[in-house]
Amino acid sequence: MNQHFTRHQTKLYIAGMGMITPVGGNAAMTFAAVNASISAYTLSSDFYNQHFQPVTLAAIPDAVFSDVEADIIQGDGFNEQHDRIIKMAIIALREACSLQTIKQPIPLVLAMPEVHPGVEHSNASELIKNLVKNCQPWISTSLSRSIHTGRAAGLEALAFAFDYLYDLANDFMLIGGSDSYLGDSRLSPLDAANRLLAQGNSDGFAPGEAAGFLLLTRRPELALIRDDHIIALNPPGIADEHGHLFSDEPYRGEGLDQAFKKALAHHSKTSVHSIYGSMNGENYWAKEYGVAFIRNRTAFKDPVRFEHPADCYGDIGSATSPILIALAAEHLFKTPQADAHLVYSSSDSEKRGAVVVEKIAVSTLAVADNFSHEGEACHDANR
Repeated sequence: MNQHFTRHQTKLYIAGMGMITPVGGNAAMTFAAVNASISAYTLSSDFYNQHFQPVTLAAIPDAVFSDVEADIIQGDGFNEQHDRIIKMAIIALREACSLQTIKQPIPLVLAMPEVHPGVEHSNASELIKNLVKNCQPWISTSLSRSIHTGRAAGLEALAFAFDYLYDLANDFMLIGGSDSYLGDSRLSPLDAANRLLAQGNSDGFAPGEAAGFLLLTRRPELALIRDDHIIALNPPGIADEHGHLFSDEPYRGEGLDQAFKKALAHHSKTSVHSIYGSMNGENYWAKEYGVAFIRNRTAFKDPVRFEHPADCYGDIGSATSPILIALAAEHLFKTPQADAHLVYSSSDSEKRGAVVVEKIAVSTLAVADNFSHEGEACHDANR
């Protein structure tokens, strides 16, 4: 560990962001669409629920995938859904790394869907093989890991980065996810549980698809700079909700409350401007948010701004956390009166996660003289 830091004092900094969602082909387009409340919801012509009603979903246009320059390795059971997941990941990862000169592979932690019996999911090893082939020199199999906990997996990946990045010789680490609900194997069990948004069922969610990646660094001088500010991530709070969707225990919302508390413990100011959450339209998630917010309300501005971008791009599964973090970062860059946002994600099973995303003025840092001020930083790193 770097001797100048202890674990509770460390921050990680955003050195790159990339995403593709149903409302935008990159980070800037998605932020603009979400900020304008543009929705990609549409009635499906391919997927119908058990009551023969078309499912409301949010999809990336098919033409996007035919235009991707990629050499796809097709493993056993490869299908169109896998193809979309791989190509989305390639697009988002390339954008995240595009502003840095990286000459050797860097660690990657992939956020993946939860594993449930009888439900086919994209294969992490297949996805990693394709990223290695199409995203050189950034990715290698030996430096790649995966976490299979769904929406909260990206925040668990961030916790992994805090545990290891300060101990590695590498200046960078990638976290992110690529996910799509748009396949029969994913939709059928959700339909059986009456969780899909459709006529006659307003208490459901719109399945979506997206990919989001964050390039993180422990060195603030390698971070993205806009208007003399950089974005820092504080250590995340990870907790378990014992009364989750698949549990027989009472649902009290205590897991998200603990995730909030752990995340806010690393941010001393009581000035969190906004909350970016994974709420997807199902009434189930409102209880835990209410519990977590009320029990921690002194940390937030009054009134606090609450953003749930799934209203625009649907539920995007394991891509949720990195995309929410990137959207919060974009808002901080563009909003002078905002200094910090809280991002949280809740999985269908027990995992809950939260993190404070913070804007820092370059002039307040001791390493300010080492920063580049020509737009967004682009550094010759990992030499």
